[in-house]
Amino acid sequence: MERYFFDVEDGHLTMDDDGRDLAGADAVAAAAMSTLLEIARFEVVANNERELSVTVWNEAGDPIYRAAVTVKAGWLVGADRSLNTFRDHSGSGLQ
Repeated sequence: MERYFFDVEDGHLTMDDDGRDLAGADAVAAAAMSTLLEIARFEVVANNERELSVTVWNEAGDPIYRAAVTVKAGWLVGADRSLNTFRDHSGSGLQ
């Protein structure tokens, strides 16, 4: 097994100083995606767009894998963010 380091970029860079011992490319890719999805779960973005990424480095310091996702969010209701609007299921749109 080799040690890999997972640096996270979510508006600021968080460098992984500890790393993880993993066996092979599939394990590295799975760990990177798992890390990325865990970060995305906690991002709260209102009327914004943010790219989140995980870059994996090997023990030699070479970047070997990168996973990224863009989170887009915006309110679909009025500027007052009133949540009292609802979808009319008859198909006529928002009421």
